[in-house]
Amino acid sequence: MKRLIPFALLALALPAAAQESRPAVTPIGNPSALIAAESGFARAAREKGQWTAFAATATDEAEMFVPQRVLAKVWLKGRANLPQAVQWQPSTVWISCDGSAGVTFGAFQGNGTGWFSTVWQRQKKGDYKWVLDQGGDLAAPLAGADFITGKVADCPPRPHRNPLADDPPPPPKGQRKPDKDAPPPPRPLAGPIPVLVAVPGADSKDGRSIDGTLAWRSTVLPGGTREWTVWLWQDGKMNEVLKRTEIAKNEG
Repeated sequence: MKRLIPFALLALALPAAAQESRPAVTPIGNPSALIAAESGFARAAREKGQWTAFAATATDEAEMFVPQRVLAKVWLKGRANLPQAVQWQPSTVWISCDGSAGVTFGAFQGNGTGWFSTVWQRQKKGDYKWVLDQGGDLAAPLAGADFITGKVADCPPRPHRNPLADDPPPPPKGQRKPDKDAPPPPRPLAGPIPVLVAVPGADSKDGRSIDGTLAWRSTVLPGGTREWTVWLWQDGKMNEVLKRTEIAKNEG
């Protein structure tokens, strides 16, 4: 059984001169946190049942493919667990500079062998839940799955704050104050990624980390074939770090 699995505005990178005048930022993304999340996910599947584990570790907005895109908790509600859960291990982890989101990629075993990829999102308490999950079959075990590689995005320089600038005005009378616990609004992508080209009948979505240093795109073509791409901000550009195409069985 295969492992099963929000939207972004594209923005140009800041001019080099502007970047040079801004202070550097130290990454806080921690690949080990995503490795721990994946390990706990797989352990829960083994001990409590596969679909029980999927539902418990997903956000309310999480999506997966069956093979079309569905809301995970809607699809999982009331679904009986498999007699034996598949098992999986991450081999590569990419995480944003700010640690707000990360992507794992690795191998699964059970009813054959294959690959999986999961997008994780940091929650208010600092733990991670998955927001997008997918996978596919492989004719042979995934190469390089015996080792785990973790990669953290570079941090784009932050703009200088003007200490003499006026504080923002209070909200109009009767309007609620901003929620202090609400996540910060997403920043523009650290650099451009390929423009999303509309394909008639295709279901395609972009997602990104809050700081814009990690981005992903999931597409389901009309015949059921899925395309999956991940970009990470490194060396001054958004580099494509993962590209998978899963051919629909009725097309293969």
